[in-house]
Amino acid sequence: MAKKLPKAELENLPAAAAEFIELVISKMRYRKKIRSDVMAELIAHFEDELKGCADGEEKERKAQELVAQFGDAKLLGVLLRKAKKRCRPLWRTVAAKTFQAAAVLILCLIVYTIWFLSGKPNITVDYVAELNRIVRPTADESLNAAPFYGKAIQVYEEKASDEISELLRKKYEEVTAEQKETIEKWLNDNKEIFNLVLAGTDKPYYWPEYRETEGREGEGVISVIMPNLSEFRRIVWALRWRAWLSAENGLCEDAFNDLMVCYRLSRHLTGDLTLVEQLVGIAMMSLANNTIRDILSEHQIDSDTLAELQKEFEETTDDKSFAISFKTERLMLYDGLQRCFTAGPDGHVIPKRLVELLSSAGGNAEIADSENILVRTLLLSAAYMLFLHPDRDETLKSGNAFYDYYEELALQTPAKTKIYREERDAELKELCKKNFILSVLMPALDRVIQISYRLSADVKGTMAVIALLRHEQDTGFYPESLEELVTSGYMKGIPMDPWSDRPLVYRKTEDDFILYSVSFNFTDDGGQVYRDDEGGPRLWAEESDAVFWPVGE
Repeated sequence: MAKKLPKAELENLPAAAAEFIELVISKMRYRKKIRSDVMAELIAHFEDELKGCADGEEKERKAQELVAQFGDAKLLGVLLRKAKKRCRPLWRTVAAKTFQAAAVLILCLIVYTIWFLSGKPNITVDYVAELNRIVRPTADESLNAAPFYGKAIQVYEEKASDEISELLRKKYEEVTAEQKETIEKWLNDNKEIFNLVLAGTDKPYYWPEYRETEGREGEGVISVIMPNLSEFRRIVWALRWRAWLSAENGLCEDAFNDLMVCYRLSRHLTGDLTLVEQLVGIAMMSLANNTIRDILSEHQIDSDTLAELQKEFEETTDDKSFAISFKTERLMLYDGLQRCFTAGPDGHVIPKRLVELLSSAGGNAEIADSENILVRTLLLSAAYMLFLHPDRDETLKSGNAFYDYYEELALQTPAKTKIYREERDAELKELCKKNFILSVLMPALDRVIQISYRLSADVKGTMAVIALLRHEQDTGFYPESLEELVTSGYMKGIPMDPWSDRPLVYRKTEDDFILYSVSFNFTDDGGQVYRDDEGGPRLWAEESDAVFWPVGE
């Protein structure tokens, strides 16, 4: 509305003039100050024109004539508004246009954001079912070790108290004589557990049935239960203790049998299972392998027992034992994409689903229990996701490139890949840096591959130690080189070091030998051992060699 003037100021004008002025000002639809100025100008104009009128009747007639001359009040209001706009300063015009443009952009942004945030996924593939299909070989159920392991775990949970479980975690030198007796009695009283595990390791296959965690149904592959991993570790610790006690009682053959059961159980957790299961399997194989070397270093073993152990090792181990499979990890990527993007190859990321993905990422409590971190992360990434984040098709292409690279990497030794790793790794880091989804879904595969080759060197080192000890038992001396072990029939092939693509480093000493890998730094440090702050040796470290023999050196 127009700014209303005091009635006293309008009473001097005829009614027709006052009504016309108010109508014109109301049709201007402009700022109050401008309307007030225009009103004052119109009042002044009418007052000047009406000065010569003799009486009120003549003023009214003259006012009507003036109104008629002005014409349509609405049109006059519009023209006055345009005239005032043309006369305003340039800076005011620019500011007005800028404000209008900003308002339009903000409105568009609001509409776009509402559309973006309201996006919904289109779940078309049951990747949990696909995971179960991948891990199951074409074999009869009677060849599956899983039922035997499941029964062994059930019996263990019924029979093992928290105290026993805690004791079994300890190393041989960490327990008292009384605790050792407690462990030995429990092991003898619960042989059913180990018989069931043995029956399972005699089966050629192992495939678990994956299912989503109760209460998290509908979250897909990322919420599947990792079957019995902590229970597997406890059983392996128990078998390790049986082996230690058997060796202490002079029954080294029984000790090695238990450790090979550990090894075969661990191998069942490798292959096309989830990456977490494969890593647990590798850790348990490494535990069994290192325990074998411990016993070899502490007890005098006859040549026949060593030969039998070496034979079983060779029959159980091949290059596939150490190969990492990324099939299930790809499924997690595909499932994550269908849950975090809208449908179609150009689908955009869905922030709400991304929050849910982060909250349940691998069951990581640090992430899942920190809602504030999730919120802050999303706020910082909001503009990027709204406008710059790659679409579904680009993310899928990048994710496949990521896994293709690491599958290629896993098939080549660290020595072979050292040349081009730095450049390719930088490319992948940049790829993940530009794609928030990939940075969430992609595990640290670099470290995983290192672990797999570490186990490969570890096992080959143990087999070489067994062959060297056999040679010394049979001949009274150690060979001059590892090649002699092959030519004399003690080994089928020379044990190679993945970090040099040359044989493991072997040297005779005055009355013993040293055997090691050049390890992560690709440099032969002369058998130097890494020691922690307390002086304890660590087998694998960046700054030194990995010494397999002498044990503890």
